[in-house]
Amino acid sequence: MTIYCSNLPNDQDMIRALGSVAVPLPIATGDCCFSGVGDNGQPICITVERKKLGDLCQCIQDGRYTHQLQIAKANGADVFCLIVEVGDIRSNPDDGLLERSVWGINPRTLKRSQVWEPVKPTMTYSRFDQYLTELDYLAGIIVKRSRDVRETAVIIKALQTNFQTPPNQHGSLKQIFKSPSPAVQLVKPSLVRRVAAELPSIGWEWSGVIDQRFGSVQEMVGAGVGDWASLCISNNGKSRRLGKQTAEKIVKALR
Repeated sequence: MTIYCSNLPNDQDMIRALGSVAVPLPIATGDCCFSGVGDNGQPICITVERKKLGDLCQCIQDGRYTHQLQIAKANGADVFCLIVEVGDIRSNPDDGLLERSVWGINPRTLKRSQVWEPVKPTMTYSRFDQYLTELDYLAGIIVKRSRDVRETAVIIKALQTNFQTPPNQHGSLKQIFKSPSPAVQLVKPSLVRRVAAELPSIGWEWSGVIDQRFGSVQEMVGAGVGDWASLCISNNGKSRRLGKQTAEKIVKALR
């Protein structure tokens, strides 16, 4: 796994955080890039730009990041990712300005503590968040937030891993949700289940399997060792059979 990183002075902390996978180079666009696999197995180039909070706010005002995207596209980038190192931020409760937490002197206690200060250039939290939404929704940019450079490195590695698999082979979203059965049954157990629960080595869990297998107590009593031994229960994707020894005990108890 190789991630090509800008060798500029302000990217040295990111190179250190990425560790041995980072290869410093004078790359043309972005702060790092790596190869991935596209829809049809073709190679694609993923470009990642990371920005500090104040830098991104400046980009919102002057359009510099949009210009950087245009250059990256012209240089052959296929996928664009933006990671914003925001730290702790909030919307000022009075005027809605975007603020970040910094260490300073608390004017009330006159002691050093974490205080909130407006981000420069100043803008509202709403405008900042709206810009990230526009990048995602209107421009198709993958937008991530991180607290610091260490989390940025983790995100970059996760992105690199993600793009090693073609989009049509990702299965996380191809699941049909099945609601788990309630832990407490709110209906009265059938007679079959109540009788089965009293049999040797059965109990509540196996009695549910038996209730589904046999339609009546009479059918359950008339079943042979093979019928009982073939009963199967599944837990956490693993199956186990009732077994011949337990089946023989049950048949003996019923007769």
